[in-house]
Amino acid sequence: MLKVEGLSMQIGDARILNDVSFQIAPGEVFGVVGESGSGKSMTALSVMRLEPRAARLSGRVEFEGRDLLTEPERRLNAMRGRDVGMIFQEPMTALNPLKTIGDQVAETLLVHGAADRAGARAAAEERLARVGLDPARVPLSRYPHELSGGQRQRVCIAAAVALRPKLLIADEPTTALDVTTQAQILDLLKDLVEDEGMALMLITHDLAVVAGTADRVAVMRGGAVMEQGPTEALFRARAHPYTAKLFADSRHVPDRDAASGGAPVLDVRDAVRIYPGRRGGLFGRSEPVRAVDGVSLTVAAGESVGLVGESGCGKSTLTRAILGLEPLQGGAVHLDGQPVVAGRVPSDLRRRMQLVFQDPYGSFDPRQKVSRLVAEPFHLEPVSSEERRTRVAEALDAVGLKPEDGNRYIHEFSGGQRQRIAIARAIVIRPSLVILDEAVSALDVSIRAQILDLLADLQRRFGLSYLFISHDLSVVRAITDRVLVMKAGQIVEAGETEHVLHAPAQDYTRKLVAAVPTLPEAWGV
Repeated sequence: MLKVEGLSMQIGDARILNDVSFQIAPGEVFGVVGESGSGKSMTALSVMRLEPRAARLSGRVEFEGRDLLTEPERRLNAMRGRDVGMIFQEPMTALNPLKTIGDQVAETLLVHGAADRAGARAAAEERLARVGLDPARVPLSRYPHELSGGQRQRVCIAAAVALRPKLLIADEPTTALDVTTQAQILDLLKDLVEDEGMALMLITHDLAVVAGTADRVAVMRGGAVMEQGPTEALFRARAHPYTAKLFADSRHVPDRDAASGGAPVLDVRDAVRIYPGRRGGLFGRSEPVRAVDGVSLTVAAGESVGLVGESGCGKSTLTRAILGLEPLQGGAVHLDGQPVVAGRVPSDLRRRMQLVFQDPYGSFDPRQKVSRLVAEPFHLEPVSSEERRTRVAEALDAVGLKPEDGNRYIHEFSGGQRQRIAIARAIVIRPSLVILDEAVSALDVSIRAQILDLLADLQRRFGLSYLFISHDLSVVRAITDRVLVMKAGQIVEAGETEHVLHAPAQDYTRKLVAAVPTLPEAWGV
């Protein structure tokens, strides 16, 4: 169905893709793996002919015998959405915030003249139901911001398959999803391939996802294909050194000291956060929502504690309450023995807890240089200009960057480097507690291994305590001493990480562990 031969891309003097070749047959799942910057997404965009304007392409991209590199834009527009669909990595930016989900799914049919407005709406309802969004529970009149991350990804899939394309390209479709939602999305994609007879090009940095989904796989690095072949045979042999390195990084566990069990840095007791019900609607006000329902936890000095659970379980609300950004209706939060009360957190207390966000690029002002960004927390601890420069340079050095990097802007760095800068900003004023909110979920396996090593090293050097919020249980297993499992606003299981994840006592925890994609031990990995 798709035959790529000698595909190369150049932008200015930079060689982005170098002689990429592969084929995808009807009904086949073809995986593409590699680090960030390896050329995976650029290859997919080239197939769709959505490459950057400055790019120069050479080679051949044959779809059903037609070379897409020579097709006029009119025919390419007719092909996109009808014959080839694409699911983008970030659904919130792929969807139009001003349009309802029903209109966005129906749009593909209307643009291609496949149905009138009534027929397009009926087809949109059927497609949304097919991807697990029952119109009785999730009306077509909803907007993207009213849905969870998993639901938004389902809308993107429904829009991509609205016209039953022959080839579906999925670019990191499960990166930001919790493990159970990820499993559901992967099952959905496999069902669509089987039921619709379409081919699937699955781009991901998660080797376990590819192992459980793809028939064949290509490993990319530096814009070139290092090796490709049947998934099991390639993963068993790992003939190319780069493939072997990816596998080693995916199983990497940082060398870290066990927690010594010191005094609590963070102490949360019976925390309750209730959101009032919404007004309006046929039945008046809806019931209040207990987003956090009697949660208690501690984090000792030098300890790493993981907090896991599905989207909507209350992790983010609890985090905001710990940071003093959400008022509690019950219970209390103490940091270093001092109460944390929303709206009344003194600067000295606030500087002792810092946050590393999931998306470092979105958490930085792109107009400021890195030295200014890393120095932001000093508004909580005024120091002289000279000391500020010294400590920013020390923080950048501590995370593996150079002090002169402070003179550059955030867009000049890779994703892994941006996360290092985010960590530098968090540690620059030497806090007691660092909260890491999905801090490595969007990173490829090699960069993730480096960041986990960095976190372990910083903890050892500065005595930091970590509250590690993540949906990636393999990361939680590697970096935490204890883990807390949250469901519907409550902690349903807690204990030493290895014990909880190896022998969970609760059905919900067993469900989370079972949903984690793994590499088959029989493959010798």
